[in-house]
Amino acid sequence: MKSGWFYALVFSSLWITIKMIAFAVQWNLDDIQYFVLLNMALLTASIALFMYRQKRLQTESNVLSDTKIGLKVGLPYTLIISFFLFFYYRDIYPEFNVNKRAAIEQNMDTPEKIAKIRKANNALENKTDKEIIELARKNNELMFSPNFTLSISLLALLVYSTLNSLLIAVIYRKVVFRD
Repeated sequence: MKSGWFYALVFSSLWITIKMIAFAVQWNLDDIQYFVLLNMALLTASIALFMYRQKRLQTESNVLSDTKIGLKVGLPYTLIISFFLFFYYRDIYPEFNVNKRAAIEQNMDTPEKIAKIRKANNALENKTDKEIIELARKNNELMFSPNFTLSISLLALLVYSTLNSLLIAVIYRKVVFRD
């Protein structure tokens, strides 16, 4: 298959499978660093492999067309992973958001901690403790919602795949496919 969708499906399915296996065995569910790094590595690998395959078939190209080739796999990968994350945090593991909100609310249980928050943000100097707690609660509900996760993952993966495509295109042009 020459389509970037094939590469996107293969690599995103690999990441989704690993994420679901980790969920099934309850391994590092609240620590997302490993999954983010694996996600970035798989996106990079899918772009690099697809672009390499396409460049082997082309006779002439430029950096813009090479970047476009990378985005042919980066965009579908971004869509698949972002919508999976939306459904994962909404339907499969909603406890993640509840646990994160509870941990942040627990961090504001003493007046000393609220005073630190007030001191760190000048806009909160004239607010009462209850107002600060309520603002933080509303902010946490927004930040730890599946909709916010969808928006952020779409944005982050799109930017990452664009920059990755550009970087890989330059590396291929300067190192691998020199004239």
